[in-house]
Amino acid sequence: MKLKESICAILSDKKAKRDGLHVKHIARHIHNINNNLFSDLNEIDFDNLKRKVNWILANDVKKKRKNVFIKVINPKTNKFRKGYYKLKPSINLKQILKNI
Repeated sequence: MKLKESICAILSDKKAKRDGLHVKHIARHIHNINNNLFSDLNEIDFDNLKRKVNWILANDVKKKRKNVFIKVINPKTNKFRKGYYKLKPSINLKQILKNI
């Protein structure tokens, strides 16, 4: 599974759609999906995976058109929360997977 598809699947959860998730939690989900208890050969370094996930999310947010992800706004300060992302509300998951 590609990273962007994995991120979309994780962020399509009901609570994550509403509140968003931190990059660290998204990377942890992907790491747990791809590695099980007995897979020592395919061990993915968590820090590199977190950097790749952060890069994908940050670049997608910067795009003017066809962006899938948005940053989460802190309701108290009305500024963006660092490292928190969620799916764009107007996007359907089927449309996302078709465009990737």
